[in-house]
Amino acid sequence: MDHLLKSTDTIIQTAIDKAIQDNIVSLKKTVALIRAKRPDLKEELDELGTDNELCEKVVKLASASGKVVLFDLHE
Repeated sequence: MDHLLKSTDTIIQTAIDKAIQDNIVSLKKTVALIRAKRPDLKEELDELGTDNELCEKVVKLASASGKVVLFDLHE
């Protein structure tokens, strides 16, 4: 997990930027974009599930930019 969080600040920010529609950031889309950018971390991401530090970091970065975060991870 530490490796993932240390290596993804710019990846997370890029994914957030791509996931923004109007002023809303889709958490589900952001995590999917991170998965696409870092296929080497697939196993580590799979182990995290949806209640994890990566999602918390996405929310913090997105909200710091004044965007609303849509918690749409669960169907």
